[in-house]
Amino acid sequence: MGTYIVRRLLGMIPMMFAITVATFLLMHAAPGNAIDAVINPKIKDIAELQQRLKAAQGLTQPLWWQYFHWLGLFVTGNWGFSFAQHAPVISLIGPALRNTLLLSVMAEVLILLIGVPVGIYQSRHPYGQFDYLSSVVMFVIYSVPYYIMALFLIYLLSIDLHLFPSQGATGTGPLGGTFIDHIYHAILPAISIALGSSTVYSRFTRGSLLEVSRKDFTRTAYAKGLSEGTVFRRHVFRNGMIPIVTQFGFDIGGLVSGAVILEGLFSYQGMGYLSLQAALSRDYPV
Repeated sequence: MGTYIVRRLLGMIPMMFAITVATFLLMHAAPGNAIDAVINPKIKDIAELQQRLKAAQGLTQPLWWQYFHWLGLFVTGNWGFSFAQHAPVISLIGPALRNTLLLSVMAEVLILLIGVPVGIYQSRHPYGQFDYLSSVVMFVIYSVPYYIMALFLIYLLSIDLHLFPSQGATGTGPLGGTFIDHIYHAILPAISIALGSSTVYSRFTRGSLLEVSRKDFTRTAYAKGLSEGTVFRRHVFRNGMIPIVTQFGFDIGGLVSGAVILEGLFSYQGMGYLSLQAALSRDYPV
């Protein structure tokens, strides 16, 4: 087992190297650069100033030199200095990563709290009114693009009902900056992420539990005289939830990456928002 883990970890090195090279080249292939984005165009002798700043940041060196210079600093823990935000990169990533992880965890909890109970009830009462009605509702929610759903929730829950803030990861009130305040600001983005995925989990849960309920060992349990509730708890639910848990483990990474666009919509200061701002301002170190 230990050998397998080591082999898998070593196999990640070429993949991570390829990802960093591709990201580095894409950033440099875009028009403009970080110096042009942050310097005041009204300054006299701007061309000379631009060249001095580019030389100071190593932007006049060949691309291969810039990449390996950055890689060496990254490996040694020196992640550079943000051109646009005038702060060490590592000081920006810490709070942003914390916010993204909080948002992802809240979205994952909501997915399970919404999708799994609905799927369980559907499997206990298949082909009934609730099954058909909830299936239609879930299909409609799944069909709506997540960014459209996010805009709708912003209008309904923030602008109209004033229940949740629509921007930022923290506020300025008496609870501003506290853990409760961070949770409060993450609720609306988390709902936007969770709604679409919860529809998938409701159908997945329904199908898995119905499949297990038709197995031979389930019919044997009924033949022994066990009640329907006992059979469901001891046999159907336990076995039917195994693929749900497995699938959820695979989807965790997708939830984190899926929060990138929504962080931009909500101006939520997570990793996605930080990456978006860095890309727009050509902030290469970030």
